[in-house]
Amino acid sequence: MALRRLRPPFTPGSPPRPILLAVPTEVLVIRHAETYGNIEGRFCGHSETDLTPRGIAQARALGLRLRGQQFDAAASSDLSRAILTARHALEHHPAPLGPLADPRLREMHYGEWEGLAASDIAKTQADLLREFFTGRRHAAPGGESIQQLRERTAAALRDLVDRYQGGRLVVVSHGNAIAALLAELLGMPLERTWAFAVANTSVTRLTFGRSGRVTLAAFNDTAHLEGVELP
Repeated sequence: MALRRLRPPFTPGSPPRPILLAVPTEVLVIRHAETYGNIEGRFCGHSETDLTPRGIAQARALGLRLRGQQFDAAASSDLSRAILTARHALEHHPAPLGPLADPRLREMHYGEWEGLAASDIAKTQADLLREFFTGRRHAAPGGESIQQLRERTAAALRDLVDRYQGGRLVVVSHGNAIAALLAELLGMPLERTWAFAVANTSVTRLTFGRSGRVTLAAFNDTAHLEGVELP
């Protein structure tokens, strides 16, 4: 399926800042459901790619899991795969809760690799690809750096937590964006950013304490997919 490309709107962000809260805040960070780009092994990045039938079923199962839970706000990447996943996840929410679309929650921009399959890139740039996946190369050719990705995703989440202190929040983003966000919030070195493998529609739960400390309470939870018939 053809990918629809968007221009990268980002520049390096400001250094991360601590969050000092009056009351603790809980955030569920969710990766979007399966897309055609995922099953084709493409670097989708900022390019648009549709959810597969399996992905739609995953997102609906997530919605059933969250049914009856109360949230104070929701945000997602402004890419359609994240927005649609968020809508399915919140379709049973007691009150209408449309996700706030924030471009800072987009996936990494992959520059010259945008929309290309990793298998095709490996034919001509195998060494670069290997260095990228092992963390020795911090950006795809002409693309966004890992540090830029870490800073912008963390800034987006900090702004949301600041705004809804003491609340329960839902954030829908992308695989590498979530890995970068977690690495930044937990103070991990740049080379360890890709240590987190994030599954489609997985739920990662973060708590932000009064002291500004971030706790990873749950990671990559896909319990809602167990026993579910997927196409």
